[in-house]
Amino acid sequence: MQISFVRNAGRPDRVYVQRTHGGEVSWSFPSFGAGLPHDLVHLVVESAFGVRQGFWGRVDAGVDPARVNEMANRVGGADKYAAFGADLNELYIAEALAAIAWGLPEWSDEDRHQSVLASLVKLGIEVPASVTVDGVTAAGSKLGAMRSQWRSLGLSGTLRVHYDPAFPNRGFTSEIPAAKHKSKP
Repeated sequence: MQISFVRNAGRPDRVYVQRTHGGEVSWSFPSFGAGLPHDLVHLVVESAFGVRQGFWGRVDAGVDPARVNEMANRVGGADKYAAFGADLNELYIAEALAAIAWGLPEWSDEDRHQSVLASLVKLGIEVPASVTVDGVTAAGSKLGAMRSQWRSLGLSGTLRVHYDPAFPNRGFTSEIPAAKHKSKP
């Protein structure tokens, strides 16, 4: 799967995806400025913790996140994200991991780990063996590296990522083109 995260000064940022077995999908999202896009955080944590059927595994399998969100906003209720699939446990695990307070320096990795455990217990989902304090520490380091790459784009640019959600523990590779886009005055 090839994913391009595009930073657009003064406009919503975008994601463009070429799925592993063909097909494309894209969507926009509000800019977080120098902060990592939430979907990029998902990519890092799903890779770090080996989540196969999280957000990115489902996108690769054919889910269109923009369409699912539009439907969820219309339908509402507890099952509003049913279009993501029948068994949402790994998606909920991925969301709990992505929602950790990664950017708060006053939180320790133990605090982050406990936060994930509490979220999953509350949902009645078994905590995967990969979700350890050491795993949280490693994921935090990877997020820091991605944050540096994202910031290096300046106000506009593209971060390209190659990822295989069938083997999330292999990680992903990313590249920033040598020539970055410059915003027009």
